[in-house]
Amino acid sequence: GVDTFLEVGPKPALLGMARQCLPDDTGTWIVSLREGQEDWRQLLQGLGEWRIQGGEIDWVALEEGAVRRRVQLPTYPFQRQRYWIDDARLARRTAQWDRSGHPLLGKRLQLPGTDEIRFESGIGMLLIPWLADHRVFDAAIFPGSGYLEMVLAAGADVSSDKPFSIRELTIEQALILPEEETVTTHLILSPADQGYRFQVFSLSEESLWTSHVAGQLNIEQEAIGQLDAVDLAGLRSQCPTEISAAEHYQFCQEIGMNYGPGFLCVKQIFRGEGLALGQIELPELLNHEIDSYQLHPVLFDAALQVAISAIPNPSGEIHLPIAIKKLQVYRPVSARFWCLVRIIESDEKTIIIDISLFDEDGIPVANAEGITVTHVDRETIERYFRKKSNDLYEVTWQASGIETGATKDEGPGSWLIFADGSGLGKELAGRLEAAGDTCLLVYPESTKDSKNDNIWSVNPAEPAQFEGLFADALQGETPPLKGIVHLWGLDAPDTPELTAETLAQAQILGCGSVLHLLQAHIEHKQSAKLWLVTRNAVGVGENQDSLAVAQAPLWGMGKIIAMEHPELWGGMIDNPQLTDLLAEISVQDNEDQVAYRDGQRYVARLAESKIPVSGEVRAPLTPDHSYLITGGLGALGLEVTRWMVEQGARHLVLTGRRGPSDEAQAAIKQLEDAGAKILVVGADVADQAQVARLLGEIAEKMPPLKGIIHTAGVLDDGVLVQQNMARFEKVMAPKVAGSWHLHTLTQGMPLDFFVCFSSLASLIGSSGQGNYVAANAFMDALAHHRRAMGLPGLSINWGAWAKVGLAADLDSQQQARLAAMGIDTIDPEQGMLRLGVSMGQTEVAQVGVAPMDWSRYLKQLSGVPAFLSELARMLPSQSSASFLDELKEIPPEEQRDYLFTHIQSELNRVFGFDPSRPMDPDTGFSDLGMDSLMIVESRNRLQASFERTLPSTLLFKYSTLDKLVDYIASEEVLALQSSGEESSKETATSAEQAADESKEVLNKVKQLSEEELAKLISGKFRASN
Repeated sequence: GVDTFLEVGPKPALLGMARQCLPDDTGTWIVSLREGQEDWRQLLQGLGEWRIQGGEIDWVALEEGAVRRRVQLPTYPFQRQRYWIDDARLARRTAQWDRSGHPLLGKRLQLPGTDEIRFESGIGMLLIPWLADHRVFDAAIFPGSGYLEMVLAAGADVSSDKPFSIRELTIEQALILPEEETVTTHLILSPADQGYRFQVFSLSEESLWTSHVAGQLNIEQEAIGQLDAVDLAGLRSQCPTEISAAEHYQFCQEIGMNYGPGFLCVKQIFRGEGLALGQIELPELLNHEIDSYQLHPVLFDAALQVAISAIPNPSGEIHLPIAIKKLQVYRPVSARFWCLVRIIESDEKTIIIDISLFDEDGIPVANAEGITVTHVDRETIERYFRKKSNDLYEVTWQASGIETGATKDEGPGSWLIFADGSGLGKELAGRLEAAGDTCLLVYPESTKDSKNDNIWSVNPAEPAQFEGLFADALQGETPPLKGIVHLWGLDAPDTPELTAETLAQAQILGCGSVLHLLQAHIEHKQSAKLWLVTRNAVGVGENQDSLAVAQAPLWGMGKIIAMEHPELWGGMIDNPQLTDLLAEISVQDNEDQVAYRDGQRYVARLAESKIPVSGEVRAPLTPDHSYLITGGLGALGLEVTRWMVEQGARHLVLTGRRGPSDEAQAAIKQLEDAGAKILVVGADVADQAQVARLLGEIAEKMPPLKGIIHTAGVLDDGVLVQQNMARFEKVMAPKVAGSWHLHTLTQGMPLDFFVCFSSLASLIGSSGQGNYVAANAFMDALAHHRRAMGLPGLSINWGAWAKVGLAADLDSQQQARLAAMGIDTIDPEQGMLRLGVSMGQTEVAQVGVAPMDWSRYLKQLSGVPAFLSELARMLPSQSSASFLDELKEIPPEEQRDYLFTHIQSELNRVFGFDPSRPMDPDTGFSDLGMDSLMIVESRNRLQASFERTLPSTLLFKYSTLDKLVDYIASEEVLALQSSGEESSKETATSAEQAADESKEVLNKVKQLSEEELAKLISGKFRASN
């Protein structure tokens, strides 16, 4: 017989119903395509299921036409971790819940001193599997019928066998169920006239209670009388239109109501004028539990499903119940019954219906009156349940004075001032020296001024000279270094005077000098903080002057220093006067992105954009003009091209440094077949001559150019301590030089838009991407500059794309880490909608587009940056208790174990390991897969936990969990009580030996590539074992 069932279609619609027709253990059920899942991935998954069942595969046919390439395997032997099926997982996650009570209502709590009655329960898909089958789009939603059942069960508990009813129920907020966690719920009954008031709450991970439903539970004074049977046949005759179960569930799926096997209860529906009659049957897999419920939620949800057919819905809207006037159950509801839905009244916003349930003989078993149903358009509900309420962000500037009492007093010390040519640095030195400090002025010259030992000069492109500066100038009797102020950015040419050559020189003067300064700073183990000073590098407020775009990359680089070396970070200050600058470097507040305008201090904040995300896309595209997409031959560029054609563009110019791939040629042909004219021009936008040639070819062969979308970009990631200027220039070329050439060579053209594809990293930073963030910060500033000139300009800070773009090339571990950080990916279709919305507005020059879980993202950081404080303020508050406070409460003999657990937990988050699986304390971190970015993140997390500066070579020197815990517990850090004198001596000896290795390790790290660094890490970690 047939034992394998394959559904061919865009998403599973029929398999669930087909399974209901066969015994539970029958056959293999294979889905060919699934909504939200990459097609090829789903097809391969189905092929795997077929193979597991013994099916034969024609491998030659499968591989025919496929293009393969060699890839570099990880530099470590994967993760050396077996993933056995864990039968205890369910027990661990559900052990706290006593399941002897009602499945949803739970157990009644004993509350002395109050007349309130409270029930507590744990609700989740691990405890109640059929809850996973009730989904709106991708999200599992606790059904509204579940709340009704909870109240009915509570009524049965308190009514003393008297009849009762639910009155005036309102649904306040949906409960989105986590996939693998259990949600705590409380149902509260408060005495009221004729019974009780009730509310149902859930407890979030942030320990906040959310109210979901409220209403009245009435204890009826009169018994339920004889109920007459209705004429089911007569009702059936009033409903001439028959709808099959398959048709019904297909329509449900089309509007986003995704039901799994547990909720496939509707067997047939008959529809008439203003009413519908449905036959409902509990799935066989749930028959065993029907006696545990007053009115099984699956059954009443099916009655609400029948209402979907009764309500006219030509536009495919979703109808959600928001209130019920009265619900009463007269007698036990069997597994099979009939449901009658009547439309009582309706208007443009709501519909009121009644639902009656009858057994197979037509005798009433339950009745719901006055159910208010509201219309919700698909986009609104999808945005809510997919947690995409607003994925557009913009930078705002808030007026803010320096906090009173924040001034620090460290006594006399020295300052290293990288002085500008305009004299601000020299004036700053004079004021600091007048206060008793010593100042060393450093200029971007080629020779040292021998007349003054406190004036130095270094070549910004020569890292060795910076090392020499720290080695020579900060030795001997020089007081301790208090701070470093970098003002060389002020010497970059103003934007109107910039040329391609001076722009490149400005990047060496700015980013190059800061990179080499930071590396020397770290090597010489200085702890002084670094401030970067610019002038008009960022756009503040609505009336912006022309920006100094050559200085803007410093702001991108500063954000990476803040992430990779927070202990050395002071902040960025734009356009300060001398007194402003003195104040900023003399205080201890959390603001590290500060700008001065007309004497007023402003601080940067990331906020949700006010740009409406819904409505008509108004991208300015016409069929009569040409549009240029740089990087247009890549996957993201082709996606943009396809969208522009769909929006009405007919003349597109695509550029790339290399010719189109086979996939790109196929996509271009498809667009040309659709009526578009595509001109492909090979060009490197970082080369001014090639850009000029490109524009000349467009003028010769195409209609007038009216818009540019600049998507070109490359990556060369690495933490700042291992970067060099050559790698910076490689990454900055297509974005800095490329966007500049496009800007300067098209200034005289009447463009409708000039769009730069920037990165979310330019807004919030991204460890290991200092060069990429600096490059994108330039494009952000260029968009503001163009707006100030009266030209079109828009920079879009995209998050990670799901299937296209640079992030699409990340491996599975990197993608998992993004998800764990709360950075969701952008579906290309949604991304193009956001592109249209962003291009259609004129309010802002820069907008971020990123579906973010900010609660999860902020948990990854050592603290909430001031820049993100507005977003954090809108989230549930976090506990303020520090780890050190908790550690003080632990008995001394247990502190090391507590410390071990904490460090293991922090490292698990960095590695992305399952917290329930202990990390082997003696395995080298390299063998566990640690890379250079993880080293930075781990150190930052531990510094935040222990409120101490830790050496940059921490995980080199203490390369296993046990060794790391021993060091942190030692006298050098926390000075915990040791288990014995011998252990303390061993720890101290180990620390001394490791300290001797520090300088040698740092020297190696600075000179190595990413691949060589990985090998060094691997060898170093293994050697220490």
